[in-house]
Amino acid sequence: MPKLQQDLMFTLYGTDVWKGFEPVKVEDEVQGWNGNHPSLSRLVSTPGSQIVIDVGVWKGMSTITMASEMKRKGLDGCVICVDTFLGSPEHWSPGSELFERRNGMPDLYQTFMSNVHAAGVVDYVIPMPQTSTTAASILRRLGIKASVIHIDAAHEYEEVIRDAQEFWTVLEPGGFLIGDDYHWTWPGVVKGAAAFSLQEGVALSIEPPKWIVQKPL
Repeated sequence: MPKLQQDLMFTLYGTDVWKGFEPVKVEDEVQGWNGNHPSLSRLVSTPGSQIVIDVGVWKGMSTITMASEMKRKGLDGCVICVDTFLGSPEHWSPGSELFERRNGMPDLYQTFMSNVHAAGVVDYVIPMPQTSTTAASILRRLGIKASVIHIDAAHEYEEVIRDAQEFWTVLEPGGFLIGDDYHWTWPGVVKGAAAFSLQEGVALSIEPPKWIVQKPL
């Protein structure tokens, strides 16, 4: 069992949140978008600190991709998973089949946890049910920094910029910030990625539909 995950778990919670967890039955394939992109496996195994932050995890595809790569390579690593687990505006429509609601509350957290459990990577994952801004604030206060941060949360321009700025502060020098949905169908993401790159004076690399920037040493 990776020691890093245990240490961070107790820093964040003071206990193991997986203890006593009872998974529900899950589908054979985790539902999601772009969560198995090759950039995630490649960058999560770069030299240095093995703390990864996944922002906007949905049902866990990207988390499982990165945690599985850590497990495959025998790394002492951990993926901290930030999400409200409430869904995005485009998911909130009557009759949506993307998730179930129990007394009005989406069941995304239970689905995410169960998918991670079924993938056999519980020892590499710490769920953090929070807004992106609050999560970044908590991580800063605790002095937790990451070598790779994947952001796949909001798609509006102002929120893309905000998330990038917030998590840039908890990214280690030399670390990589990866954004999702760099595509003409999400103009706010395309504009936000370009603006953030210009603002920080860093090169913007595009591996469709991911956008990637590296923090200077």
